[in-house]
Amino acid sequence: MVGRETNPELVNRIANSPGVRDFVRPDGLPIDLTAVVTEPSTRTGCVILSNGEDAVMLFDLTATGVFQAHIAFQHSCRGKRGLSVARDMLDWMFERGAHVIWCDIPAWHKPAIWFARRVGFKRLPTSDADTEILEVRKTH
Repeated sequence: MVGRETNPELVNRIANSPGVRDFVRPDGLPIDLTAVVTEPSTRTGCVILSNGEDAVMLFDLTATGVFQAHIAFQHSCRGKRGLSVARDMLDWMFERGAHVIWCDIPAWHKPAIWFARRVGFKRLPTSDADTEILEVRKTH
């Protein structure tokens, strides 16, 4: 079951896990999302969801009803399980007012692009040789 995450230790553990931090912080420095987790979303514009175990999605408000998604799933939450958790998180957001969720992924990161497409994201024409820009829209 997915829901809002308020535990900064869990979020930071997932964000700093192998296969996540290397993608988010190629410089290898630790990630600390404590301030984003502990501040109210009305102040930060961020909604953080987790499955309480090994998957976090941060949704950053970019316009009314529009959020940029940042995905941090540990190796234990990939494949079919990861797809299911990601779809549940997108549904959670759509049920609470999101209309569009988008992400940008470096073109070289084929597994992340595959993953985004499998959960419903579509490539936008604003993509270029370096970056895939993808979005998913509320359908119901």
